Amino acid sequence: MSDWQWQLGIPGGATAAWVAGLGLFALWLIELRSMRGENPRRRGILAALGALGITAVFLLALQLTLVRETYEEVAGGTAVLLDTSRSMTLAGSSETRAKSVTSLLERWHADGRVNPLVYLFGETARGTPWEGLVQSYDPRDDTTNIREALDYALTNDPGREIGAIVIVSDGADPGFRADSVAFGTSAPAVHAVVVGADVALDDQAVTALRADTTAYVGVPALIRAEVRALGSLRESPFRVQLWHESRLEQETVAELDDQGRATVEFEVTPKRIGRALYRIVVPLSDRDEVPENNVRAALLRVGRERLRALLVAGRPSWDVRFLRDFLKRDGSVDLVSFFILRGSADITAASTNELALIPFPTDELFREHLGSFDVVIFQNFDYAPYEMATYLPRIREYVQRGGSFVMIGGDRSFGEGRYTGTAIEDVLPIKIGGAGVVRGEYRAEVNKRLARHPIVALGPDPGLTRQTWKSLPTLSGANRIAAVRREAQVLLQHPRARSSGQPLPILVVGESGRGRAAAFMTDASWRWRFAADEVTVGSDEYELFWDRMIRWLTRDPLLEPARISTDRDRYGVGANVEVTGLLRDSRYEPLRSASVEIHFEPAESTDPVVTTTTDRDGQLRAVAPAPGVSGAYEAVASVDGEELAREVFLVEESGDEMANLEPSPSELEAIAKRTGGRVFLGVEGVPPLSELASSTRRAAGLVSKQPLSNPWFVFLTIGVLGLTWVLRRRWGRR
Repeated sequence: MSDWQWQLGIPGGATAAWVAGLGLFALWLIELRSMRGENPRRRGILAALGALGITAVFLLALQLTLVRETYEEVAGGTAVLLDTSRSMTLAGSSETRAKSVTSLLERWHADGRVNPLVYLFGETARGTPWEGLVQSYDPRDDTTNIREALDYALTNDPGREIGAIVIVSDGADPGFRADSVAFGTSAPAVHAVVVGADVALDDQAVTALRADTTAYVGVPALIRAEVRALGSLRESPFRVQLWHESRLEQETVAELDDQGRATVEFEVTPKRIGRALYRIVVPLSDRDEVPENNVRAALLRVGRERLRALLVAGRPSWDVRFLRDFLKRDGSVDLVSFFILRGSADITAASTNELALIPFPTDELFREHLGSFDVVIFQNFDYAPYEMATYLPRIREYVQRGGSFVMIGGDRSFGEGRYTGTAIEDVLPIKIGGAGVVRGEYRAEVNKRLARHPIVALGPDPGLTRQTWKSLPTLSGANRIAAVRREAQVLLQHPRARSSGQPLPILVVGESGRGRAAAFMTDASWRWRFAADEVTVGSDEYELFWDRMIRWLTRDPLLEPARISTDRDRYGVGANVEVTGLLRDSRYEPLRSASVEIHFEPAESTDPVVTTTTDRDGQLRAVAPAPGVSGAYEAVASVDGEELAREVFLVEESGDEMANLEPSPSELEAIAKRTGGRVFLGVEGVPPLSELASSTRRAAGLVSKQPLSNPWFVFLTIGVLGLTWVLRRRWGRR
């Protein structure tokens, strides 16, 4: 079989050809006009020869070439794409869509003249054997991806020509567009069997939710729900409810548009930190044929809009000034700070109306409002003059319940501040011991083993981090301590001073119950910021250091050594949950080649749903089926029985797949028309596969080119032009 076609060689292509043709035609008209009054016979001959000559010159200028490319017809394979999304389980005219598909497969098997390639598609496309397909067909996927299925069928077996593709689906893929598929030069015929297109469902559904996954205590948040009705249920509005946990909180009425759709909004104000589960519910109608898509859930992670920090300073100083200014400039921090300049002794020594300073509100801060703070900072603060001994156990309880505490050194801190043996010492990562201060200037050294810790990691790698610390301005003075607690981490240390045979710690951090605490044995970090104009480093490092300190203490997820995430926030029952993450140990070193167990909680079994191994960078990836019951779950990653990270996700009866139930044949019809295929609405009347199979063309590599500018055509053109010139001379025209 051959195809003939002309190829154009003129520079500028078709546009240049049009311009040249119009120009030559204009010349011919001018010549024809000049022959008015000429003998009609002579005029006719000259006009004909002129037209012939101009045409010949025009064709030569186009550089036309007649190309013949030979193809051979070869038997093309047939590929069957079967939709395995959960919408295929819905009812049809007399049976479910899935049952209609198995009936069709039985008829095709019985024909026996075609052994097709079979690809199942839902969330992903995958191959499956033709034999046994009737028994194994089980639609469970939570999404439909027709585009991916077509691409997979066209590229999965490059050695086999595909002549025909038969898609069996309800077409419920809102993101699919027929013109998005690139077939190349030889597109197979794409046929479509649209299952369920002959049945109208009665259904009300919550099709989509839009809400920020992060919310804040006391700040209104918006949950927007899209609802729709099908069939006879489109005739009237219906109620939409908002439930929080197990309580009905709000209700509204959805006014439907011409398409049976509406958008409703609910404003919620979370009251406490943690997870808040909200459900949008459409009360079930007696005529609703798909009850599982009447509920969708939104899971909000509730925190504080701004971190609340309490800074208590014993006296004004450069260190207090710089830290206070930094925290006040940080838009994400709500700072409450006190310079304690008046104690109980001041109250007894003078009358109240003679005192210019308000007393320190110890009871209000540490009894009534302590739990509202995310971090408490004691900066060179001696508690004893302010009768705070009874409040120190409250600070201990605050930390152990999840709060954060920092003690900054100086002559009124640690042992000098008489904290030895107090409840504060119980939560610090050190044992304070006796009083004492190391004098003199020094540069704090980062602990080589912990150079990756985010508080001190001032460079992209440990080597540059250590170099940066060596270049910072010097510090002055350091508080002595008795010992470091066993589980604590020494991040910075003195280059010369010793404690218990070890370098004197300058910065120690650790856990206490569910909270975290830091002991910073100097009140001279202000020097890093103060000297910024005189040295190349200091300003940025000071702010980065204190920002990281606060964020780590308050458990910013981005600074945790181990974290995992799921590929989506919500899944349908039976969908695949993909878990990825980065696992590091307490020193922030990657856990290389570690065996990781992934659990879903709550769960009926303690067995892991999947086990995977981290790579050399501590990264992991695992895929496991979602729990079979709707609700809120947590994916938990553990190594050697120790929990390292967890992430929240939702499982819904409906999911995204059951929100789009209407068969959508339009795009399938478009792609069938584009490729010369056929469309069948329902399985009735679908012919055997052998009638849908097709051949395909394959280039045989035989190409011949016949340029119009060959010598014979050139001689003919010259002859015509020459004859025209001779006749014009003979008849007295120039």
